[in-house]
Order: sequence, then structure tokens, then C-alpha cells
Amino acid sequence: MNARMRAIVGAISLSIVLSGCAGVPSIGVADERTGGVPESFESATAGNDEPGFLEGPIVLAYADGGVDVITWGSGSCPPRATSAAKEGTEFVVSFEHDAQGACTADMAPTTHSFTASSVGSAVPEVARISFPAYDEEHVVDVIAVED
Repeated sequence: MNARMRAIVGAISLSIVLSGCAGVPSIGVADERTGGVPESFESATAGNDEPGFLEGPIVLAYADGGVDVITWGSGSCPPRATSAAKEGTEFVVSFEHDAQGACTADMAPTTHSFTASSVGSAVPEVARISFPAYDEEHVVDVIAVED
């Protein structure tokens, strides 16, 4: 095999290996996951000056039955919802971190959106958000977003 052929074979092999590493991280069971907060965040949380309010998850419920769960953490390795279920008047969501390499320590918000078909017909009153890998659980009141 001449040098040119070895270079071509090497380049093809390298591209195959790298394409296996470049997978898009799964968003888990959420219908959508986006960096930042939803447009409704400002108006829904205005006037809440409770200490520590922005340090834990925030849950917003909409008239159409959808729910947004806002988590805080690394913007480059946002958490992934592994389970979500309506249990009575609670919306219960478990998360795991999607760490694939080094993560930034920027404490960025990530919004995990669940449609009405994921949440059920009644708007939940309380959300139980857990991060089992860290033995961490938050019980928060759901904020109803006015249309």
C-alpha cells in the first residue's frame, strides 16, 4: 500500500471513530430541552424575593396543560429527565446529569418542557424534582402562568 492510500485509509478510519464520539446527548423523557428560561419566566416569577428562590428548580404550569421545569447547573452538561409522572396532585421528575467530558461551572438555567400528554389533564399543585445521583430532592410549588 502506497503512502497516499495509507493516508486515505487513515483519514476514513479517523472520521468513523470521531463520528461515534460526536453523538447528540439525549434530552431524556422531556418533550424539549433548551438552554435558558422560557419567555413567561419573568412575569411568572416577578415579585418573588424568597431567599434561595433561584437556587433550586422552578416549575411553571400553563393553561394548555404543559409544564416547564427549570433546572440550574452546567450549561455544557445540562441534566436529562429520566422519568416524569403525575402522582396525585404532584408532578414527579427525576434527573441525571449528562456529563460527557469536562463541564463548565457556569450555573446556567435549562428548561425542560413537558406537554399536556406527559403531565395529564389537571395542572399539578406541587412538583417533586430529584437528582438521585446526588441524593437530592426538591419539593416546590408549581407556579401557574397567566395567559
